[in-house]
Amino acid sequence: MARAPRTARRGSGRPATPVDRRREVLEAALELIAERGYAGASLRVLAQRVGMQQPSLYHYFRTKEELIEQILATFSADMLAIGGAAPPSTLDEVPQWIRDRVIALYETRTHPLFVRVMFQVSRLHPRYGRLMREFFVDRVDEAMRAFAMPFVERGEIDEDSVVFAGRLAVNALGLRLMEERVLFDDRPLSPSVYAYADFVVEAMRALLRQFARPPARPRASRTRRR
Repeated sequence: MARAPRTARRGSGRPATPVDRRREVLEAALELIAERGYAGASLRVLAQRVGMQQPSLYHYFRTKEELIEQILATFSADMLAIGGAAPPSTLDEVPQWIRDRVIALYETRTHPLFVRVMFQVSRLHPRYGRLMREFFVDRVDEAMRAFAMPFVERGEIDEDSVVFAGRLAVNALGLRLMEERVLFDDRPLSPSVYAYADFVVEAMRALLRQFARPPARPRASRTRRR
């Protein structure tokens, strides 16, 4: 049964802006590639799904290669935007902050689809692999080092310790969430997933405490002898 074309209005009922419409096209493309694979996702079917003539798609991208690059840029920006929420103010808050950001991503509709599509296309062309590394590895590393800097500057911990512990938590959480929403059948996150996430928080918290530097002792004031 054919899908009904998407409407050009947002949830508020207002007419879609060009930015809204572009987002709608990219989300439809993401769903289509996740369902049919890169080779099976034609621009003709995409145009049908969004209720457009195929030539109208060329306003957004000319080729499937351009489409993939726009998908990568758009949905990786979503990933970093969630990660860009107010940073933790204490070292002890870092594990919970990471846990909340990673789970928030996988609770969305689009991020699991995005990860699935990126797994599919990353081996098609070296350029896609390089772009994925830039967004999933390099930029995430930059973001972690940025939020770690206040703790490093205050002398609470060295930079690598907090970044490596953060990476450990992100990878542990991400793999478990991919098991639920990417690698196998997509399903709502179960209570056991949240329990696992809480365990990761406590494990990372213990690790950070182990590597944290003890606070500097204030120097005792010397009294002059008369």
